[in-house]
Amino acid sequence: MKTIYECSHSKAMKWLSVVGLLIIVATIVYECWCVQQGMDLWIGIAVILILLAVLLSAFLLYPQYIIATDEGIGIHTLMHTRAIPYSDIERIERADEHFMQWNNTIRLFGSGGMLGDIGWFRSADLGTFQAYITDRKKAFIIYRTNGKPIAISVSEPDEFMPYYLKGGK
Repeated sequence: MKTIYECSHSKAMKWLSVVGLLIIVATIVYECWCVQQGMDLWIGIAVILILLAVLLSAFLLYPQYIIATDEGIGIHTLMHTRAIPYSDIERIERADEHFMQWNNTIRLFGSGGMLGDIGWFRSADLGTFQAYITDRKKAFIIYRTNGKPIAISVSEPDEFMPYYLKGGK
């Protein structure tokens, strides 16, 4: 059986995404104005391309939904679906309320706010882990038998955990 769990954004993530998008758009408009005023064309193009690449990568990598099947768990983004077979999962735990707070987690590579917490992070509790988080209050940690932990979030955490505990059946 296949069950799909949406990855809804918290209010804070929605606001950070809107503010980040506005900043990127305003910077692109400013760069266009600067080029029109005589700034070097290639510098303007380079800055605009970098900003567009950042925006596109964040959009392509944010998690849309989590797929739970009889074989395992999948994390679906616009770019790909990452499959984690049940044989590779040691355990899944609900993240506590201090998970990914600013004073105990650092971002190593990725996005920390725009469209979610996506990428590689490090905390004192988990060590290095990969995150696909859109709402920190609804997060789970997937501890794997081989590899680093993966953090995910789902819209309905009370429905997701019992599904996993039953072995996906």
